[in-house]
Amino acid sequence: MFVWRYWVETAVLVTHFVLAFVVVGVILLQGPKGQGLGAIGGSARLFHGPRPRETLFTRVTAVMAILFVL
Repeated sequence: MFVWRYWVETAVLVTHFVLAFVVVGVILLQGPKGQGLGAIGGSARLFHGPRPRETLFTRVTAVMAILFVL
């Protein structure tokens, strides 16, 4: 009975560490968000939407962060 409990605790701990490293890695892969002076008036997003890569990394970061908290 106790062996099973320690196995589950170890599995949860290892999963938590892996998710932590994945979250940090995905955040580091994201590009800078600064748009310079164009961001003041909102014109930075007027002609250019978010690039697909940035959108993907943003979604992956959100999902990994939610899994990390659970």
